[in-house]
Amino acid sequence: CVSAGMDTLTLARYYCELSLMEMDLIPERGSLLASACLLMALVTKDLGGWSPILQFHSGYQTSDLAPVVKRLYMMLLAPPDEKLKAIRNKYSHKVFFEVAALPLVNMDVLEKALL
Repeated sequence: CVSAGMDTLTLARYYCELSLMEMDLIPERGSLLASACLLMALVTKDLGGWSPILQFHSGYQTSDLAPVVKRLYMMLLAPPDEKLKAIRNKYSHKVFFEVAALPLVNMDVLEKALL
């Protein structure tokens, strides 16, 4: 239901794997976290925001995702933690489209997608 390539889905998966090491994200429902990661990936790849079809299938509105997206953004903005080295190395390989090397989307762009 999302018109995104495997590279975009891999980017979302990368964000999800990084989030597993964040204690404050542990209580979040998996579906909410996955949806927030997908939204971050869509915005990063300039593929739009949370569409009505994604809202329908996920059950989440942008307003539901916004707090989690902001926490994910802060996680990604922080200096790389040594414990996340394996995840970053994994997603730096060509087989994973080198998504770990992609620059973080600008917060202003992300904020617009969350409106």
